[in-house]
Amino acid sequence: MAQFRWILLGLGLLLFAGIWWWGARRSAQVPAGGELRQSEPSAPAMSTALPVRPASADWSVSPLEPLSIKTADFEAVPVLEMALRTEAAPPPKAASGEAQKIVTLRVCAPNTVRWSGKQLRAALENQGLTFGRYQVFHRKHTDGRSLFCVASLAEPGSFDLALMPTQEFRGITVFAVLPGALEPLPTFDALIVAVRGLAESLSGMAQDPQGLPLSPARAAALREDVAKFRAQST
Repeated sequence: MAQFRWILLGLGLLLFAGIWWWGARRSAQVPAGGELRQSEPSAPAMSTALPVRPASADWSVSPLEPLSIKTADFEAVPVLEMALRTEAAPPPKAASGEAQKIVTLRVCAPNTVRWSGKQLRAALENQGLTFGRYQVFHRKHTDGRSLFCVASLAEPGSFDLALMPTQEFRGITVFAVLPGALEPLPTFDALIVAVRGLAESLSGMAQDPQGLPLSPARAAALREDVAKFRAQST
């Protein structure tokens, strides 16, 4: 029995010695004054490059902004009736003293385009207009009276036939004094046809007195004004 105890004691000593040896060996692997550091799991590789944003395009107009489209870009022009008064007296009123109405429209060249005097004169004559009183062009009735006239937008509004071939023009004013050789509405209709014909032959823009496009709706509104004038003057 005593022998068995000595055997157990020896085994215990061997076990204790083994534990001491294993601990000493592990301590030898740790740097002096340091702690045992476990290697941290490496994070999955990630690209450090940030997504590259394309350089903003050099837009003269924002791609999301609708282009602003303008019908004409002209400086202020004189009112034709006032310009003609610098050259000659206005047409005399009817003997009856009835009221008068002046209907004015424009035909303008687009942007910086200019018409040559030769080109403009040919277009006017193709519309049945002839040079005459007040140094402007006239569409005449069969009795010789003017239905409507055409003047230059530039002051004083008159033309010089001798200089016209060497000049350039940016626009014209077409106007009629009502009442005239015809009833107001037929006169207005003839004026509208001539304005649109001139705009087509000169590649120009037909406009109202304020320089706005002469749309069908705007032309109808102007015609209605003429009809009201006719009704009020009777």
